[in-house]
Amino acid sequence: MARYLDEASAEADGFTIEHEPGRSRFVLKQAGRELGEAHYTLFEGPAGPAIDFDHTVVDPELRGTGLSGLLAHRAVTDEVVHGRSVAASCWFIEGYLAKHPELLETGA
Repeated sequence: MARYLDEASAEADGFTIEHEPGRSRFVLKQAGRELGEAHYTLFEGPAGPAIDFDHTVVDPELRGTGLSGLLAHRAVTDEVVHGRSVAASCWFIEGYLAKHPELLETGA
């Protein structure tokens, strides 16, 4: 399977990442089939509005393709994050942010 470095190359193969605010999640799909999600919870933290990325899962068959990273990137850089402090109780998002701290420093 291919390795995807950006959403455009993933989209060329039919993968999309959609934000479903009503369900508090970002969903990875191909041909309408759900292949993964990054779920979040919005809450009021001590310093004001906050978001916690609390669950991420992607179909195990997609390991090594970069799609999990694209899903994480889209989730932590979406406008839903802007103006909020970010928490990551999900180990995958926590690790992604540790590798890309600039995403938090720039306010995503």
